[in-house]
Amino acid sequence: MDLRYIGNPSVPGHTNIGFYPPAIVACLLIAGWPANGQSDSRQLLTVEPVNVQSHTGPSIHTIESSNLDADFSPGEATTNAPAELDEIHAPHDSYLGFLGVDRPLDLLVNSLVAFDEATGLRLGFANTMLFMQPIGGQSSKYGAAYDLDAISSWTLIGRGTEDTGRLVTTFEYREKIGEQPPSAIGRQMGTLIAPTSAFNDRREVIRDLYWIQRLFDARVRILIGRADPSDYVGATWMQNVNNSFVNRNFSANPAIPFPGHGPMLGVSIRPTDLFYVTAGASNAYSRTTMVEIASLFNEWDIFACGEVGYTPIFKGLGEGRYSVGLWHMDARRKLSLPEDYGMTIIFDQNLGAKLQFFARYAYSDGTLTNVRQIAQTGLGLSGLRGRKDDLTGAAFSLSIPRSNTSRNEAVLEFFHRFQVSKRNQFSVGVQFIANPSNSRDNDTAGVFYARWRISF
Repeated sequence: MDLRYIGNPSVPGHTNIGFYPPAIVACLLIAGWPANGQSDSRQLLTVEPVNVQSHTGPSIHTIESSNLDADFSPGEATTNAPAELDEIHAPHDSYLGFLGVDRPLDLLVNSLVAFDEATGLRLGFANTMLFMQPIGGQSSKYGAAYDLDAISSWTLIGRGTEDTGRLVTTFEYREKIGEQPPSAIGRQMGTLIAPTSAFNDRREVIRDLYWIQRLFDARVRILIGRADPSDYVGATWMQNVNNSFVNRNFSANPAIPFPGHGPMLGVSIRPTDLFYVTAGASNAYSRTTMVEIASLFNEWDIFACGEVGYTPIFKGLGEGRYSVGLWHMDARRKLSLPEDYGMTIIFDQNLGAKLQFFARYAYSDGTLTNVRQIAQTGLGLSGLRGRKDDLTGAAFSLSIPRSNTSRNEAVLEFFHRFQVSKRNQFSVGVQFIANPSNSRDNDTAGVFYARWRISF
């Protein structure tokens, strides 16, 4: 039972916005645009640390930056707030940038940057829309939704030094477009792991409200406040539903019953550049949709997690990350739920300046999730058409369900992301699903999807 995806009741009367035909046309036009054949003279594999407070640093979602000098832990997902701000404010090599289509937003961003330089308060905003159309299985009904994000990171202690203290906040609003969100399609198709879960009809939530303190030249980092442990352990570098893979096999870790956003304490220690240790604990009753502090302190059961990682830089290849993580969920007496535990093993490795590889194995005792084991692997390629901020991904996952009556499920996903302009990304993708575990009538299923993201 994953409490992060508990949505609000559906609200009747929404207009069906059919944005997908123009999105597909736009994709075809962009695909025919002449690729930029000029090589980027910058060295992409660098051993210099990335300044996570920079406005001009590399995008964290290109191969040139693989998150080893992350905000809290090298094992964190790039969906955490500071990483999203880095992505929003990073320079992008785009197709239509020369047309000046971003100028209105550039004026606003310049004001935000000046405000940050004056006050230490960094702001970012994004809207991501997803359209998903089943192409097999038990469902043929499309789903669509949008996701609005407002993100801030306020450096109140130690500006200009390694040992900063910052207050991080995020606000999110998700709503369906049309009759249903994409998150509903998995149940209709009978899949074990949803083709997507993040794009739902959850409406408004306060996601994050936490303090992160760096000590001893940033070798020790402490996080305390309202946060989601899934942002910090068990994640691969390409785990980001906003601009990478969409299927929950790859955009989350479905073998772990993360409790959602709520009270959390985390510590990450990096004694040398080659190793890190991260540990954290959260209230097991936390839900992203709940901000009632008093109810969370009425009873405490704990979700605890930890991760140990090795982060080498191999000559001729680049940065890598190899980690082992453990987690344990207490029995939650108020919900009559038993305890559960498991582990995750992750390999992330750059294979040169443009190619990135990941592999992940996750095991769960299976009392709280519908998954007992997952094994997956994938690749990310930057600059397939000459633009370094374009990203092409391919990944495969095999899931073994908890129930002996369900079938093992295999998923193959491909996507390509176009950096249309500095502040606009457009992606198309397809998923093929073999043996949907909860559908005895179909041996294959799949979805096509289109995604558009604007950020500033």
